[in-house]
Amino acid sequence: MTGLSDLAEEVVHLVEKSGGEICDVLIVDMWATTAEVERNSVKQAEYTVDPGLAVRVYEGGSSGFAYCTSHEKQDIEKAAELAVSQARAGTPDSDFRGLPEVSPCQSIDCLYDPILASLEPEKAIDMLLLLVDAASDDARVASVNAGLTVSASEIALANSNGLVRSQRMTSFDVFAEAVARSGDSMFSGMDYASSRRLLSDSTVAVGESAKQQAISGLKQTKMETGDFPVVLDPLAAGYILASSIGGGANAEGVQRKRSYLAGRLGTTVGSEILTILDDPTLGWAVGSTSFDGEGVAAKRKAVIEKGELKTYLHDTYTAGKDSVETTGNSSRGGAIWSYWDPPAISFSNLVVRCGDASLDEMIRECDKGVYLRVTFDSPNLATGEFSGLLMEGYAIEKGEVGPAVQQATMGIDMLDMFARVDIIGKQQRYAFGVETPALRISSARIGGSG
Repeated sequence: MTGLSDLAEEVVHLVEKSGGEICDVLIVDMWATTAEVERNSVKQAEYTVDPGLAVRVYEGGSSGFAYCTSHEKQDIEKAAELAVSQARAGTPDSDFRGLPEVSPCQSIDCLYDPILASLEPEKAIDMLLLLVDAASDDARVASVNAGLTVSASEIALANSNGLVRSQRMTSFDVFAEAVARSGDSMFSGMDYASSRRLLSDSTVAVGESAKQQAISGLKQTKMETGDFPVVLDPLAAGYILASSIGGGANAEGVQRKRSYLAGRLGTTVGSEILTILDDPTLGWAVGSTSFDGEGVAAKRKAVIEKGELKTYLHDTYTAGKDSVETTGNSSRGGAIWSYWDPPAISFSNLVVRCGDASLDEMIRECDKGVYLRVTFDSPNLATGEFSGLLMEGYAIEKGEVGPAVQQATMGIDMLDMFARVDIIGKQQRYAFGVETPALRISSARIGGSG
């Protein structure tokens, strides 16, 4: 790591000699193995080595950005010159207040798994094939789509204020979708897992889960349109919250009046039992990091606390514009840091504070309702309106989960959804960057076809 840190400092000095007084430099050395299976056959498998460098320069608040796909001196010099020329050609911005100063930063554990970093591509592909076998060992499963990504990286970050940071990271991501058929019925079930460490046992479990969900959904029913309680599985809750909170609390969107949470800081936006944190120190989570994409030390903070909106998510630019302290939410890509694009604001890991109910207890509380396991629809961040397909949704009848619901949607305003959270589960799961238990919403509009 010393070599990358030294190189980052050298490039900062190079930029300064070229006339760029304010700058930061990101050095990345990364490899990744990816494999995909489509309809039970390996579609592609790749091993990628991706060294690179990104330079960001400011002059009068005007920014310039350039990158190169190597660590060679001549390529670095060209990237530095281009970034400086872009900054000089741009429009000055008086809202720019500078880059982070040198400050203490403690390295956190659970970012790098040496076992995962040494995993050979052939073994990674073998793991994926075992997943496919587990997902397809039932005659009712017609096809399986699956994917796996393993990565390891070393990164170093330096800026013109003398700040220098470095860290190593690994990541593991696997998903499966099984499609089951029986007579005229067809249903797809999915599952996935992600971590910064090797999840060898979870790989087969993901395939098994996708298969079981696909088979469970072959028994189907229709629901009439109406207002019903909805129990959100952690998969569904995670996907919705990643967008509605991660995107809605993004300070850039707020400042541009493109967020439904604009103007609501310090006000009640949800149920008093709802607390959501942003935690970049969460153990082995793929959004965890010792520092953000600008070098600001990682820190845990409450976004919503007992229903009150406590903070927006800031980088140094938006924080300067609002005259507040940055929350350390500048991102270079999450699980796998990238030099290809300038940093952007993002949550790290959202964490929903647990309640004390089991999933079964939450379902038993519903005489008639919906258990939503999976949706891949997101709210309109400008208005907060959500209308999503129940991709894996099940009817709840007399406190028990029944058949899968055909051709149904859920509609609700996000602020209404947060306010109507009346039961929170006690068992968390990490899903789509969110560690959350199941949530019950007292009422949401279900658009049925019955």
